[in-house]
Amino acid sequence: MATLGPWLVTARSRAHAEYLVRSRAEQRGIQLIDLTVSDGAGEMWQVTATVADAEQDQANAARLGEDTQVLHLDTHPRPPVR
Repeated sequence: MATLGPWLVTARSRAHAEYLVRSRAEQRGIQLIDLTVSDGAGEMWQVTATVADAEQDQANAARLGEDTQVLHLDTHPRPPVR
């Protein structure tokens, strides 16, 4: 087993921090064996994940501890307002 982290995750609560990392792992096809969440400062939570050795490289590449945003690109611009 490989341990990844610890990461500082911004979340409203311990449960929210756990949910964020678990959902990122699920979206990226990473199976977590264990997840540990401990207090950070303010709304920051320290999260450590355990994955199978075979998934370590894939999990590192998935950047489970990083916040990601979806960028909505406007590929059909509207005509200018006159």
